[in-house]
Amino acid sequence: MDREARKFRHDAAQHIGDRTGTAIRYTPALRRRAVGIARRRRRAGDAVAAIARDLGLRPEALRLWLQEPGSRPRLRRVAVTAAPAITAPVGGLSVQVTPQGVRVEGLDLDTLVRLLRGLR
Repeated sequence: MDREARKFRHDAAQHIGDRTGTAIRYTPALRRRAVGIARRRRRAGDAVAAIARDLGLRPEALRLWLQEPGSRPRLRRVAVTAAPAITAPVGGLSVQVTPQGVRVEGLDLDTLVRLLRGLR
């Protein structure tokens, strides 16, 4: 591990403190430093996983940071419309299929609600 990687690892450890897992958020400055180090070492032929290990980062995070900004998937706008109003079936009887796949037919709405609440 080179001096630059050790310095980054030290600075990142100070920033992180005792946080682990997904609670870690690196500052933009630390990300830029990691990307600079990684790009120099990639040109020298080092693997991303080895670089990430030396920097004390997860390889997936470093790979994401190395992507060009335009190559990342972007969110797109979608039209949101109001859901159609739910109407009671003719005759007051309903058909209900639960997310677990239970199908209930032929009960009036009040009885159906009581049954489903009782199944919880």
